[in-house]
Amino acid sequence: MTTSLLLTNGYIHSVSEPYANALHADNGLVAWLGSDEAGEKLVAATASGPVTTRDLAGALITPAFIDGFSSTPITTGDTRVALSATEASEHAVYYAPLDQDPSGADGIYIAANQLGQLSDVIAEVRPPTQLMIESPRPDHLDQILSLLEQQNNASLMRSRHRIVANHPISREQIDQLVSVHASVTVIPDLVDGTPQFAAPVASLIAAGVHVATGTGEWTGSVWELITALIEHEDPQQRVSTRAAFNTVSRDGVRVWPSRIAQSNMSAGQIAVGSPADFNVWQADQLGVQAPDVKSAHWSTDKRAGSALLPILSSTDEAPQLQFAVRRGQVM
Repeated sequence: MTTSLLLTNGYIHSVSEPYANALHADNGLVAWLGSDEAGEKLVAATASGPVTTRDLAGALITPAFIDGFSSTPITTGDTRVALSATEASEHAVYYAPLDQDPSGADGIYIAANQLGQLSDVIAEVRPPTQLMIESPRPDHLDQILSLLEQQNNASLMRSRHRIVANHPISREQIDQLVSVHASVTVIPDLVDGTPQFAAPVASLIAAGVHVATGTGEWTGSVWELITALIEHEDPQQRVSTRAAFNTVSRDGVRVWPSRIAQSNMSAGQIAVGSPADFNVWQADQLGVQAPDVKSAHWSTDKRAGSALLPILSSTDEAPQLQFAVRRGQVM
């Protein structure tokens, strides 16, 4: 029998309810957020079936990760709840490779070695079909943007194409990305097994470009990717922990094809009515971490009204998963 779930005595990363320390999930959705005492009374008064209650003992609840692009499918107990991929699976937004049948796919993927065919593809596809286009170098991005700029604005707005890139992007190219309504998905380079980002994530986000982060071939903790973003090699491109976290949660939804994004707009966040898909973590420190890691502030004081996240550093251990909840059920 499906049960309701009441989680108490925790920290909940909810932008809509930053003061909440209790959460009630029912019928696969977040039914309520608030204080421990109120939650216990509310559930006792309204629950029509069995309720599972768990004391989090100060653990942190975050939305489950949404992977911007990955070659690794989601498995049982995964910290990710959805991903974009070039292979169809239950939890994937599927982009058919250019040499495969696109019928039934959510979009079309154009690899770097297929950019010579991009002009023909753009001429053939019709909105709102979304292209995910790999850009390995800045000059390739110039080629991609030049072709997209030849399309009319209405078509570009409906398609909202995605660019996969982890290379320097100029100010002019960022302006062009905005004008063609394209998003950017960044996938780390693995240098001696460590994820690194070269794309100017902070400048992209500041300009209004939607940025999603993908794991690619990385199979380590997603928190390590977030850490790599806040410790970007270019100090000017470092982002706050919250901005980095958004690229693997709600912004991972916003870059999907319009039809899918619009039907899943409540995903990737914790709010009343959103899917009850989240992870429960043990983290050493929680707080609000500024883009400059030297300005990180540690505090579990809810009076500031900011949704808390772990204080991250490449020199410290990443948060440890205690358990995952999917559609309101403990995995």
